[in-house]
Amino acid sequence: MKKHIIYFLAIAVIVAIGCQKELSIEGSNTPAKGSLQSDGTGDCLPKTVNGAYIAGTALVPANNTIAVQINVTVTGSYLVYTDTVNGYFFRATGTFTTLGANTVTLRSNGTPFAAGVNNFVVKLDSSVCDVQVTVLPAGTGPAVFTLAGTPNCTTPVIAGTYAMGNALNASNTVTLNVNVTTVGTYNVSTTPVGGMTFSGTGSLAIGPQTIVLTGTGTPTVAGNNTIPVTAGSSTCSFVINVVSPAIFTLTGSPTCTTPVIAGTYAVGTPLTASNTVTLNVNVTTAGAYTVSIPTVGGITFTGSGTLALGAQTILLTGTGTPTVAGNNTFPITVGSSGCSFVINVTGPPGPAVGTLSGAPTACTPSTVSGFYVVGTAFTASNKVQVQINVTTAGTYTITTNTVTGFSFSGTGTVAVGPNQLIDLAATGTPTTAGLKTFTVTFGTSTCTFTVVVLPNDYFPRTTNSNWSYEFDDVATDSLYRNVIASTLTANANVYNIFLQNDGITPPPDSSGYYRRAGGDYFEYLDYGSFVGYDNPAWAEYIMLKDNVGINTNWKTPPLGVSGTVTGTPIKTRFSYTILQKDVPITITTSILPAVTYQNVIVVEEKLEAEVTPGIWQDLTSTINYYGKSYYARGIGLIKFEAYNAANTVTSQQELRRFQIF
Repeated sequence: MKKHIIYFLAIAVIVAIGCQKELSIEGSNTPAKGSLQSDGTGDCLPKTVNGAYIAGTALVPANNTIAVQINVTVTGSYLVYTDTVNGYFFRATGTFTTLGANTVTLRSNGTPFAAGVNNFVVKLDSSVCDVQVTVLPAGTGPAVFTLAGTPNCTTPVIAGTYAMGNALNASNTVTLNVNVTTVGTYNVSTTPVGGMTFSGTGSLAIGPQTIVLTGTGTPTVAGNNTIPVTAGSSTCSFVINVVSPAIFTLTGSPTCTTPVIAGTYAVGTPLTASNTVTLNVNVTTAGAYTVSIPTVGGITFTGSGTLALGAQTILLTGTGTPTVAGNNTFPITVGSSGCSFVINVTGPPGPAVGTLSGAPTACTPSTVSGFYVVGTAFTASNKVQVQINVTTAGTYTITTNTVTGFSFSGTGTVAVGPNQLIDLAATGTPTTAGLKTFTVTFGTSTCTFTVVVLPNDYFPRTTNSNWSYEFDDVATDSLYRNVIASTLTANANVYNIFLQNDGITPPPDSSGYYRRAGGDYFEYLDYGSFVGYDNPAWAEYIMLKDNVGINTNWKTPPLGVSGTVTGTPIKTRFSYTILQKDVPITITTSILPAVTYQNVIVVEEKLEAEVTPGIWQDLTSTINYYGKSYYARGIGLIKFEAYNAANTVTSQQELRRFQIF
């Protein structure tokens, strides 16, 4: 079977991805910085999985979501995403405007292929944590279960803060104990009480377990709010304690009394969680508070929490980037009281002085990150890292020349010292493929580095291009494919010739003949020998389309190919369906760390037979086989999975390395 897959992969149909957007950071805001919160095992903490997940049922992005918490240290635009597992993934983009704990909801995309427990790795830059999602078998209906406890729910777990006038968010959850007698899905929602509603959907296995309900709305009634919840014939209730607003005054007028200013403030340097102001207040009514100060010189301060009676302090955290040097006065008003405090913002430092390591020849070291593809916009992963030696601290602007439509640049502030690594972000869009040489400039110092730009092609066929694959995570079971200079002309078409080597001396032309016309990719092969006919039957079929959307299906060759099997006439053809498009796919082999490929298309391939003239039948259950192929723009085939009729992976082939010319 494995050797069959080696050849079959050369002819597997994969639909090409359209525009690169999956890992781009939208907008022009400065990227946020922060870390995903996790427990000692690596699981996201807290985490909430919403919606029901059933094999073969397309997910609804608004309903099938996961919520995680991020500790934000620098505000700005963010991208939080998962790898693709079992045919689906999660993703969220937006802008963090407050520092500290922020809850992010990732929306789903795709369709689960098979039942089981799927482990997703959630990513924010270099920070990761895990979330588990349970997929139920196809055809699963509603679960049968009862709530634990009556009239009071047994040990409900209340998460989040609840204050009058403050809208609930994804951190406001209630976890309830249930006892499940029939596996299936659940959809539970409470009636509104005090402006709050709790609801949740998901999947349940048999036995005691928990369901998570997420709160929405804005609390309107202070004190204990009793929330009844009903599931089937069982009912119980839990209590949400809503804090009323605090009443307090600021100490000092017109100047706040002894404010404590923490952190450093400099023009052009974004604030972090260390930039805070502590103010004295006098509380006459305990409760919750939310304070926000108008923006001054690019900076604003906000804070929230709860206050007890008496004299105490409130903590405000700054966000933004200072734009005005000198003393900046910030007025704050609470009720009828008001005062102000002063932040001294230092002016921007002068230019840094230093040299590039490796100048004036090759930059040493230089590390190029990300994939570079003709006509494809860059993401935050497209960058190069160079090293500088600084003799005078200050600001720097390091740039390269522009080569075939793109360049690299970086700005910032550095201290005195040797061997400092600097990231230069790529901008522009590559216009031609090949090896590009860039010259980096820092003051009067220059050095060079090279970048390989891949063609805008989902199945590159350029001479000497080559790929290495691994089967079933076995380091010693591998395959090498390469394109030779010779071509084949057949039926007035010219095909590139691929060779392969799996450790046995390969015969000539052992890995297929390929061509491209517009958005269609073709293979020319001995179709009869491939599918098991008695005699050879050469044919051309469309193996890839890069200009159609998700769920597109095509039959190829459309009229099929006739032959005989042990003397019995038969006509068969391939049927292809695009399952996913514009998704990132992460691959880990036995000898290499995880690599994430962008702009990947997932295509399902099945075989059909003509049972009566014009009537075709899917042969998956008969031959107990179908395939799924993964193609990345500019790279080609990165993964193939063979499935049996029960939708279980029986073998896989994964990319170890590639070289495109």
